[in-house]
Amino acid sequence: MPTLTKAARTIVERTTAGFRRDREELSPADQSRIQDSLKRAYALLRENRPKLFSELYQPLPIHLKGGLSSSLYALRAGVDIRIILTVDEDPIFGQTVVTLFRAVRQGEEQRAYRSIAQLLYGGQLDRRNGAA
Repeated sequence: MPTLTKAARTIVERTTAGFRRDREELSPADQSRIQDSLKRAYALLRENRPKLFSELYQPLPIHLKGGLSSSLYALRAGVDIRIILTVDEDPIFGQTVVTLFRAVRQGEEQRAYRSIAQLLYGGQLDRRNGAA
């Protein structure tokens, strides 16, 4: 079976009901900023992954039991909008799965991020964790 090169990897976008609801409540200009930010992020994911990961950030530290690392990040979409998302590699199918959880104002970012971290990782969170 041939191995896929990084360039051949497919990007699969998944959205949650929370993200879709958040996006619908935003102005058309903010919705456009989200689309532009995601297009740019996906282009970087294909062409310059290190650059993308230098632009993604974790608003709160997430420490998982067993020394595992989190794939939960935030992405800026303009001055005031933050997209909370995960980026996960699926080596079996040779794809990268991006799940969009929320699109929130900057002031809501930490609360939304903490809530999603607890939802995703639950009992795997180390209690010394800032996101717990």
